[in-house]
Amino acid sequence: MAREKNGNPPKNPRKRGKWKPKGVLNIPQLPQALVMDILSRLSIKAIYNCRCVCKEWLHIICDPQFAHLHRLRSPIGILIQTFPRAEYQRKLGLIQIEKCAGFNMRVERMRFAPKNSLPVGAASEIVLINSCKGLVCMGKGPLRDGSLYVCNPILGEYIRIPSPDRSNNWRISFVALGFSARTNEYKVLQTDSHDEAWIYTIGTGVWRSIGKAPSAGAQLPFNSFLHGALHWVPIRFDSSQFIHSFNFEREQFRPLPPPVTGHLKLSRYDHHLRLGVLKGCLFLCVFGAYNTEFDMWVMKDYGVQESWTKILVFENMYPQERYHLHNVYEPIVFSSDGEILMIYKDRVVVRYNQETKTVSKTGIIQTQSRFHAIAYHPCYASLHYVSNGEEVIRVRDNNKFEKLFAEGSYDCAGSSKSPDHKSKKLESGSGRPAIGEGLPNEAASSSPCHESNYSGSIDHNPSNDLL
Repeated sequence: MAREKNGNPPKNPRKRGKWKPKGVLNIPQLPQALVMDILSRLSIKAIYNCRCVCKEWLHIICDPQFAHLHRLRSPIGILIQTFPRAEYQRKLGLIQIEKCAGFNMRVERMRFAPKNSLPVGAASEIVLINSCKGLVCMGKGPLRDGSLYVCNPILGEYIRIPSPDRSNNWRISFVALGFSARTNEYKVLQTDSHDEAWIYTIGTGVWRSIGKAPSAGAQLPFNSFLHGALHWVPIRFDSSQFIHSFNFEREQFRPLPPPVTGHLKLSRYDHHLRLGVLKGCLFLCVFGAYNTEFDMWVMKDYGVQESWTKILVFENMYPQERYHLHNVYEPIVFSSDGEILMIYKDRVVVRYNQETKTVSKTGIIQTQSRFHAIAYHPCYASLHYVSNGEEVIRVRDNNKFEKLFAEGSYDCAGSSKSPDHKSKKLESGSGRPAIGEGLPNEAASSSPCHESNYSGSIDHNPSNDLL
């Protein structure tokens, strides 16, 4: 080591420019595939920060392969919107459960300022509809005027979807956002009060009629996009084919076979059913009287009725009020050790533990107001890459990102393009698997990071409020 004239080492050798650590490899010298592998294991906030490091990292993070790796390795995000009494106080937040094993639960929270995450001038009326491939569909409730937005809340960007040119005697009954992998296009599906179905492909500026739609509206589940199709149970149904789907590539509606009807006790209304996607499989929850018990079925072979398997029977759950049966449990996450997290009454997240056979409240989401939650995997590329010339409105003023986007060349979803309490577990000897058995495993690895661009910081204390 270099020494001063008096024989002592310099006080700050780095300032002299003579001292260099040995054996350190500069980041730019790492293979791009290795950098992508490392970055894909980070948390949502850490990745957001990494976009600012250099143009090379920005291009890697916007690469479709990166989005695929990150979805495989990271736990699903939960996008939450609260509904306080004062509409102007509505808030949007994002939660990522990094680790969920017993009581060792680590949660990363992000809170968006309304002016930076919701369409300008409509924040007090905006409601979440669903998300797909990193983008979120929002509507200006109760959708009477047809105001729809496709947003990227991470970047504070949105596209306003024009209202269909139709007669005045119609109203929207169903809306959803989807993605066609074959054409690399985002599409918005809409049905009206006359059971007419319409498709809007982002970038075309035109609504197209695609014929008749299944009757009755629906409230989309927490997560229902699987194999290029959206799935739901209508609010009211009269036939045994009560599971509906819409394929965004073929632009076709299709019923899916439910579990054998003789095994189900169904009413004509959807408040006794909950449909969704967990670990790459379609599931159906069938609730009993007052929702104090329910069965969980999983379709292990998509589209095959015989593959429906009952994996769990819940009993002695928190009772529901007689006149609020629609507020049932909504399963959202399977943990690595077999726990399942559920939204209860749109106000709290509870978890069921197989070993203790109990249901307990968590501090993941605690708010005095009702909330709505949807599954969400962030997209870090600008909407300019998928807008195909449509106007993209940016509610965050960040010239640094705009400059980087101008030199980007990747689409976040496809090909490259230029920017413009007590439960009864089923017996193992009955031939039915326990919860999670036979379902695909999900890897989850991430690192905490502070993000100054959001109002609020990471909080790993489950007892604190998110919003």
